[in-house]
Amino acid sequence: MSREKGLQFVREVKKLLQSMGHEVEGPGYATKWFGGKVNAVHQDFFGVYDLFSYFGGRYIGHQVSTLANKSKKIKAIQECGHTGWVWCRFDHSRRVGYRIFFTSPTEVTEGEVIWLGQGIRKGGNIDG
Repeated sequence: MSREKGLQFVREVKKLLQSMGHEVEGPGYATKWFGGKVNAVHQDFFGVYDLFSYFGGRYIGHQVSTLANKSKKIKAIQECGHTGWVWCRFDHSRRVGYRIFFTSPTEVTEGEVIWLGQGIRKGGNIDG
């Protein structure tokens, strides 16, 4: 998966979280030198989170991935001794969704599936 495609997925999850009432920070960026120019590149918060949200009186770290990379992302969060939500993007019968895994240092609990509507893939509102 390319960096640009990964950032697209992070932006999708950010919109989903905002539609659920979360205040969201991210994605994070850092500056790097490439070819004699300064460029902004995506950088994870604390080395493991693409996004942070605040909801219900608590902060939540979010990592966005695919089902194929789920284990690697969960392991990275657990090795840091953190908790967080891992959002795994997948396609099913021409629909796109995210399967959420709630991760703590000692366990992983599979959460719900959130489906994307056509609007979010076009950069608009979530409609389905």
